[in-house]
Amino acid sequence: MFDVLVINKRGNKNWSQRKICYQLFLATLYPFLLSCNNNHETEHMKSEYWSTSWATSLKVATPGFDPPLPKIKNTTIRQTIKLSGGGEEIRVWFSNEFGNIPLKVAGATVSRSVGQGSIEKASLRRLFFEKKGATTVPPGERIASDPLKFPVKNLSELVISIYLPDDLTGSSSPISYHVRGLQTNYLAPGKQVETADLKNAVTSVSYFFLAALDVKSQDKRPVIAAVGDSIMDGDQAADAEPVDENARFNNLLGNIIFKNGRQANILNFGISGNQVTQSFLGQKPLDRFDRDILSIAGLTHVMLLGGINDIGLPGLLNEMGIPSMEITAEKIISEHQKIIAKIKGNGLIAIGGTLTPSGGFSAPSYGEEAADAKRQKINNWIRTSGSYDHVIDFDVALRDPDKPNLMKSELTADGLHPNSAGYQKMAAAAYVALEPSLPQKP
Repeated sequence: MFDVLVINKRGNKNWSQRKICYQLFLATLYPFLLSCNNNHETEHMKSEYWSTSWATSLKVATPGFDPPLPKIKNTTIRQTIKLSGGGEEIRVWFSNEFGNIPLKVAGATVSRSVGQGSIEKASLRRLFFEKKGATTVPPGERIASDPLKFPVKNLSELVISIYLPDDLTGSSSPISYHVRGLQTNYLAPGKQVETADLKNAVTSVSYFFLAALDVKSQDKRPVIAAVGDSIMDGDQAADAEPVDENARFNNLLGNIIFKNGRQANILNFGISGNQVTQSFLGQKPLDRFDRDILSIAGLTHVMLLGGINDIGLPGLLNEMGIPSMEITAEKIISEHQKIIAKIKGNGLIAIGGTLTPSGGFSAPSYGEEAADAKRQKINNWIRTSGSYDHVIDFDVALRDPDKPNLMKSELTADGLHPNSAGYQKMAAAAYVALEPSLPQKP
């Protein structure tokens, strides 16, 4: 049409005739453009996107390192989760990924929390699985509930209750769980998934058989999987854990993002004691990548903070009488490169975090000069190699300028793990790095 208009303009010397041509052309074109625009807006409003709003990495118990598992037999487990972004519908993922026998889920509900294991009864909804109130999760698999219309706001808390009729503790099947959930969850006898206040419940700070929760919304947002060890997991110190405070790095980063009118779901895939080169305390990131990371709905970015346990844990294990080989900085860097290749090979954005100081930790294998030399070598590679699409300098955010092998005393719980103020500093540094790529809330 445009070419025809130009030809007519050049060929017609009479302005009145040209003016009539223009008016006729615009009168024909305007309804077409208006229709296109309206159709675009209508399609946009109809578009709905699934994205994972909460998730965790599961593992099996490591004898001698993890606390004893609670008894799970004819048990209701009530678990509270802190969401990232909100939506109009939800679906919940249950996992039996480490089990070797089927996991029977004989009832499940979702509700809003009123604290201390109690639920808002008016909000209680049953979860269904292919329109049935129960399901069986095969060994090594996950199953999602049917989508449920259940509006949730950004940064809200939900309670998931499941009833497990079988004797799981007495079986030979490993239990799939996240040991350091830093959240008070409850185990009660019998089927109490619809009970407002559980009777005869015991507590645990772990998550059991619960893998993720997805939300469906009309806005498409970044979904960032934050992978790492206890620092990503949110640990502070064995005798000063911030249970129920949502003081983990991912929670604090989510707070900043939504407070500033931006959008992104930040998911915590940290495992306490995790290493990047070997699977001792939980599977290493590359071994759990397909199951944990690629299963995430709407995934766009992967953030990795890992390597400090590869430096310090072998020496600590040797002190405990568990033979362990020293791991070089070159080997740790090589594993980072493999993880980056996996991230980018799946069309995702790779974000690297520098390793934080550990010189003040009580275990000498973390704090000695040789350990810090490895850390500095790895950090220099993360900062300068260009391998990551983005780099977040957690080291700079936390270190003492006068003693760079140490965290600032006011930012650490035990010399290795940040405290709540330290995690807030990490979240602030991450937001500065990510802010240009985060969309504004519609």
